[in-house]
Amino acid sequence: MLLVALTCLRVQDLDADVARAALAGDVHDALRLGLARLDRASDIELQRRAVLGQLMGQLLLATGRDEQAEEFFQKQLRVYEGMSRSQVRWLSSMDRGYLFLHLNRSGLAAECFNAVADSDEAPTPLRVEALVGLALAIHGLGEHRRAARTLAYALQLSAGESAELKQLLEATELELKVTARLRQFGDAAAVRLDAPPPTSATLRAKAQSLAHMPVVSQRLAFLAALGEPGLGVPGGAAGVFDALRWWRERRLAHVEEVGRIEAALALVEEGDAHTAGDILGALASDDSRLHHHRHAIELAFVASRLHSLQGRYMDALRCFRQHASQTLARIRTELQRVPYSRFLELQERAEQTDSDQIRLPLRYRRAYQFILSHLNEKTLTIRRIAAHIDVTERALQMAFRTHLGQTPAELIRRLRMARIRTELQHLAGRDSVLAVANRWGMDNRSTLAQNYRQHYGEAPTATSSCVKPVRAGGEEGLQRLVASEA
Repeated sequence: MLLVALTCLRVQDLDADVARAALAGDVHDALRLGLARLDRASDIELQRRAVLGQLMGQLLLATGRDEQAEEFFQKQLRVYEGMSRSQVRWLSSMDRGYLFLHLNRSGLAAECFNAVADSDEAPTPLRVEALVGLALAIHGLGEHRRAARTLAYALQLSAGESAELKQLLEATELELKVTARLRQFGDAAAVRLDAPPPTSATLRAKAQSLAHMPVVSQRLAFLAALGEPGLGVPGGAAGVFDALRWWRERRLAHVEEVGRIEAALALVEEGDAHTAGDILGALASDDSRLHHHRHAIELAFVASRLHSLQGRYMDALRCFRQHASQTLARIRTELQRVPYSRFLELQERAEQTDSDQIRLPLRYRRAYQFILSHLNEKTLTIRRIAAHIDVTERALQMAFRTHLGQTPAELIRRLRMARIRTELQHLAGRDSVLAVANRWGMDNRSTLAQNYRQHYGEAPTATSSCVKPVRAGGEEGLQRLVASEA
């Protein structure tokens, strides 16, 4: 529901009553108000209809009305027809991302969200929301470190935005850390995080600070309850049951189902098979759901642990084999869809120390790092680099030529050509060559072609045309996926 809360921030300026109802957890009231307002489409400005529609689609998903949500997103495409091509691409990509994330098709969701997250032209609130969606998607594939980097970039990008946005991003960061531990599947070494998971006290404090958004504070309180020391003792899961009851009373079917699975994962690790089985209900014993459920990987692992705790070791082995098989299938089909992200490429490169940088004197390593951090900016000049480390331009030129055998300008050109080539190879056909070059600080077509051919012996268009892009799937594919998950 944290992604829904972010959309509410985009909605609240013009439809405050709808956003307020959604954030309070009164989702069906929010749906009634919002859908009625959209029915009077002629009275509503196009951009407002688009954003309000995105919130309505997510709320339909949260209440478990998958087919209605999919039909609604299809109708939204007609709303977007009156907007610019960029807006159509951004908004339709977000809609597909919401749906694929709901279906637990994380690779497809990541592709969709990345189309917005990697666009410098997208409005900041929309781009931040896309980054959060991307973080959730790649987190679902076990790429926890990359998810954390993506969320950190969202925090950086939101620096000039509202305090509420920052609070929601911080809450999402806490959620990812907790759920990473829940999905370690008995292997703590498999989850590598830069910091230990937050304590229950930290989660409760954050929940208190977001008490004006009950749908968010309840989620944080639930995660806090999962981390309580006495979770596995009689009565220790009271906080968990309270949260599940809160979602059930508001008929948030999907949110409640995900919460039950997460609670079961935490309880089987505590050795409490009885409570875990009670919380899962039919999900724990229905073999057909175990095979075809969107969260089949988690359910198979829980079933394996439940059988093991009950002494039914052959059944435990059978379920664990199923869990391992489904995990491997996801790696083969979904993980390969994790998209190339230019912002992550820039961030990771800036944090690396390569052999060229080490060859420079200490002061000039800072200049090299500055180049890496600002490589995509057209305003990156020798004067600016020299001023950053407080040396003359001549001294900078001499140091680079002496220790690297190339001037700072030559280094910038080489690094930019490498980034452009990487992006052309990953995003072939999605953008023009000049658009890709512009993102890396180059806007002259002839200079680009000359430098690129000098480095790689071919024109940039030749690189782009050699690779077929992997697409996130059109509306027809989206319909087939919804039908298969129903």
